[in-house]
Amino acid sequence: MRIIIAAISILLGAVALVVGIGQRTFWAPPEIATATVQTGLKDAPVTVIGPGIAANQDRPVDVTIEADGQFTAALGRTADVDAWVGKAAHNTISGINTEAMTLDAQHDNGEAKVPNPKNSDLWVASESADSHLVHRWTEPAEGDWSLLLAADGTKAAPTEITVSWENDASTPFSIPLIIVGALLVVFGVASLLVAGRGRGKGPRNPATTGPESGAAGGSGSGTGSTALQRTAAVVAAAALVLVPAVPASAAPATTPSDASNDPTNADQGVYAVVQENQLNRILESVSDTVAAGDKAKDAKKLDSRVAGKALSLRKTNYTQRGDGVKTAAPGVVAAGPVRSAAVTTTTTWPRTLMVVTQAKDAKFPEVLVLKQDNPRANYKLINSVTMLPGSEFPGIGVGDTSVRTLDVTDDSVAVAPESAAKDLADYLGNAKSKKKGEFAESPFISATHDEQAAAVKDNKNAKISYKHRADLKSLNVLSTPNGGALVSGYLTSTMSATPKEEGGTIKLDSVSAKLAGATSTRKGVDITYAEPVVFYIPADDSKDKIRLIAGESMPLSAKLK
Repeated sequence: MRIIIAAISILLGAVALVVGIGQRTFWAPPEIATATVQTGLKDAPVTVIGPGIAANQDRPVDVTIEADGQFTAALGRTADVDAWVGKAAHNTISGINTEAMTLDAQHDNGEAKVPNPKNSDLWVASESADSHLVHRWTEPAEGDWSLLLAADGTKAAPTEITVSWENDASTPFSIPLIIVGALLVVFGVASLLVAGRGRGKGPRNPATTGPESGAAGGSGSGTGSTALQRTAAVVAAAALVLVPAVPASAAPATTPSDASNDPTNADQGVYAVVQENQLNRILESVSDTVAAGDKAKDAKKLDSRVAGKALSLRKTNYTQRGDGVKTAAPGVVAAGPVRSAAVTTTTTWPRTLMVVTQAKDAKFPEVLVLKQDNPRANYKLINSVTMLPGSEFPGIGVGDTSVRTLDVTDDSVAVAPESAAKDLADYLGNAKSKKKGEFAESPFISATHDEQAAAVKDNKNAKISYKHRADLKSLNVLSTPNGGALVSGYLTSTMSATPKEEGGTIKLDSVSAKLAGATSTRKGVDITYAEPVVFYIPADDSKDKIRLIAGESMPLSAKLK
């Protein structure tokens, strides 16, 4: 019986040793696991690699891309990438099928051409390559991220894609199997030795048949045999439990893609629509573009980065200075340093940013307002206005999730932004306005009132009146962390002058004369100024007043009546 148990023990031990050692050597899984696209995909101008390829990975994932020629790989939030793709034809790599070690891929029909995504502001990072690129998958922040691939928007995007990662497919039973196997072999060999020694010596006193001797001898022999059998049974059972649980080869530590990995089902939470590195890149581009336009006094050079009234004001300024009008050059648009940045978390379009920067030699910081009209558009400067002495812009950092875009009629603040802009225009035109109590003291408001009063007093032979209007379509509003709101927009101020007496003459100053094309008039003149402003509205429950943060006045036109 001992020999049989020993043989079984040695056999099981040998099997356990072979399996255990095999898992560490010839049955060990490959160090790098790879999955490739094997589905035949139609040509499309865009390929999107979704977050599913790394959804279940806790280790770096490398994406290898092969292409015929140059292409761009751009990393962006999944929702942004999907919005940029829009109705375009595209191929999507959504996840990994670990059973077949292939990438799940599908084709969606649509428009055959898209803009070149290379320099889009939407991407957190992008890189260009020629024929080959290995991209280390990264997620700059929480949420779902996708990689967009495209050639130039007209040619087919790359589809020869391989995803690879360190294969840490574990073999947890290899060491236990080796230990158990060794113990079984040792136990089997020891059992054989004990059995051999017992057969060689024989019984010590075979003639003794007394009950005590027989009982003692029987008890000793039976106990040893039973203990041996029980030990063998326990060790063998342990080996039998472990061996079936060990696969012939370990599978990669990923799971097949399913609906839970679908980026459309992901909750990305609240986040700033641009990150710090994006903002810096945008500001540098805007600053360089504006500097080139200002230097050449050529508004056409501004088109890619300036829009709306900011563009028309600079164009007017270039024209005036070209005609010899003594008007100041527009303020310098500096890329940094960034003093504060209100970046919206509203992910729909248009998207708005309000940033405070200060040029090296500037006395006061500048408030820059940037707007992105749609996913495929870049941010453009729509307002640039110098901060007023003693004014404060709320200290907001990029990534503050309390900043969101508000409607101009939003009543969650002390005064709805649209109403506040109208009240500011009314107060600027009339120092005794009933709206005076809504506003804190401001050097811009005081200077406007003083200049208007002086003009009325000094021109005794003319009837002079002022009217300020708010351009409600120019308003952009962002909430602040303390429940208030920042409002950017434009007002226009029109000074109307007519002679008090029939036949009287009104003389024009040099700037107005140049704009009107005459040095005097007997019928009168309307002189219009643009007034870009940025102001702060306190929270609804605050006792603070509306504060004008930035404001300027720029001559626009002069028309004779």
